Amino acid sequence: MTPPEPDPSGTALYTALARIVVELADQDRLRSFSLPYPRRVQLVLDRTGLYCIRRGLPPPKGVPELIEWCRDVPAGDPLFQVPDTLVDPGTTLVDAVGAMPSRSCLELASHGPQGEVEQEAVQLLAEPAVRRGPVERHRRRRLFLAQHPVITRRHRIQPSWNTAVWTSISDLYERVPASLLTDGDLELCGTCGLPYRSEGRRDGSTGVWCEGEACPADVPPETVRQAGLAKILRPSLRAFLSLPWHTEQAALSELTRAEVPYEFAGAGLGGHVVRGRVGRTWLVRAYDRRQPALLAARVREDRAAHGGPLLAVVPRWAWDAPGYRTAFAAAIGDDVAQDVVLSTPEDLPGRLTDSPKKPNGTESPDA
Repeated sequence: MTPPEPDPSGTALYTALARIVVELADQDRLRSFSLPYPRRVQLVLDRTGLYCIRRGLPPPKGVPELIEWCRDVPAGDPLFQVPDTLVDPGTTLVDAVGAMPSRSCLELASHGPQGEVEQEAVQLLAEPAVRRGPVERHRRRRLFLAQHPVITRRHRIQPSWNTAVWTSISDLYERVPASLLTDGDLELCGTCGLPYRSEGRRDGSTGVWCEGEACPADVPPETVRQAGLAKILRPSLRAFLSLPWHTEQAALSELTRAEVPYEFAGAGLGGHVVRGRVGRTWLVRAYDRRQPALLAARVREDRAAHGGPLLAVVPRWAWDAPGYRTAFAAAIGDDVAQDVVLSTPEDLPGRLTDSPKKPNGTESPDA
């Protein structure tokens, strides 16, 4: 029996759901719900009800049940039929342990002309408080933001604390929302430094949530006691600047070790430019994304904005994930494939000098 064709309206609805999940989380309302709902949330609830009724399905009874769907019903479920050429069929929008938007949710909410989350991060980095002055000053401010997703009293008493930088960009931080606190304390992942939560289960096991999602579960978290005075970076900047910063730093370390010169490029989320062997200027940009097809769409846009070839550096977990590179190669498109290279930090210098064709459809620049 031939499976039914994916319903494009299901994909559009799922994307709309991703955006209201982000909106509710931004208002710290994913765990508790009170009337009135934001207008867009009510509109998507009504849209979901009509979508279900037209298909002979029971609609959600309200926003709390709708958010339960976002937590429990995956993208590939017959309810939504989101094609696997866009996101993995097992994708959900709300993490069951963290009760926060999944990274896939943030990526989907950033996709297309109506994308919002990554676009907000770009807009924040373009504010005069970040960009004003010489390029080196801009680089330092961006680096500060990337390195400090959370600011605590411990940071402020360190000798290396830069008061001038903090004063210029402190408006990009906010109070830690109650949804991230446990008895007034904030836990941070011991690997990526982003918010973390553990939760006991009925079977005696422990569920773990890290905002980065790909970190080892056996690394103990850091606990910020009485975190009411702490400040946390805007969610969009945590996801699209702080998280890939670890990959970016590893990539720059490899270029330095290989004596490959590079220069800071501040456009968009930022990156670095490297000259290839025949004079082409490559943009080297780090990405940490769960969904390879959505990454490919973003890389296409970044390449067009750069006006030249692009080296997309991803963490090792993504490179090694089954099907990740294949899905990226399928989504990137033949029209730009010769100008896009996917790499890990460790392999980056080799991508600048190796033969033209690499395994899994990746190319080497200026070979």
